[in-house]
Amino acid sequence: MQVKFKSPVNPELTGIVQKRNRRLQAFFSSKNLDVRLHGDAQNPLMVLCGCVGLSAYVKNFDLILLNKPNQGDVVKTFKLTEIVQGTREEVIEWIKEYPQMPLFRIQYSKSDLWLCGFNFRDREQRLGRFPVFAREDFHLYKRKAYAEEIHTMLANDGYDAHVTDPDLKLVKSHIGEITFAPEPPEQNDHV
Repeated sequence: MQVKFKSPVNPELTGIVQKRNRRLQAFFSSKNLDVRLHGDAQNPLMVLCGCVGLSAYVKNFDLILLNKPNQGDVVKTFKLTEIVQGTREEVIEWIKEYPQMPLFRIQYSKSDLWLCGFNFRDREQRLGRFPVFAREDFHLYKRKAYAEEIHTMLANDGYDAHVTDPDLKLVKSHIGEITFAPEPPEQNDHV
């Protein structure tokens, strides 16, 4: 499992957050699930197969599973202890039963490279924008419309890229069929 955080952790909480996130990683690893932590270290998005945001969050040392992304009701809670709780079947049943969040990426055409950021000639003025594509640490978008806006900007700059939908074949081979919740409102588009 890989961890990508864009927001730094409060120095007073670093040790606690790292310990909690290690236990969160161990939880999913013990169930043989390809889940990565992404975004804010203190409130990470759990991403299945690089393209599905799980309807869950962590609070202190509790993993809280919801019935939908973005303000869902609590379905189940697992304590993140040294001894990992729950079974793979319990987690897969929850993923299949309740809608999860589709995540979109921007792929450089005819390659396995994904948009992971931008460099600028003049960072302060944000002039001379150059996209950076890589195999890991790619940007994820919660709304396809926002990913399309970024794609249009790249196309206008002369880059041959496209927005990719979640890879349902990969997800299906990993855990089976899942359902998606409707796209969230227009805030917090990029994770």
